[in-house]
Amino acid sequence: MPYRDPEARRRYDRERKRRLRSEAAARTLVERTAGSVGLSQGLQGLLAEAVERVRRDPAARDIDKGREIGRLVGIGLRLLETRDLALRLEALERVLERRRAP
Repeated sequence: MPYRDPEARRRYDRERKRRLRSEAAARTLVERTAGSVGLSQGLQGLLAEAVERVRRDPAARDIDKGREIGRLVGIGLRLLETRDLALRLEALERVLERRRAP
């Protein structure tokens, strides 16, 4: 998408690169979580590593770093909620299996 205005082009490029960095960080987090380490410890370690990568990125502005860290925390919370729901569902399935068994 060519732009005649060089400043508009720079804004587009900055936003695109920020989006690509955040998508890559999310993919890395999901791929490593799929490797299934002890989930609570593994997730905590992965989030700490991802946040540290964002903090160390010299190309990112402070506002972008804050936005990305907030997004990573949101991903972590959703993963924990999903895990808790899966554990509760498994427990309910076990109870129902026991009730059907006699």
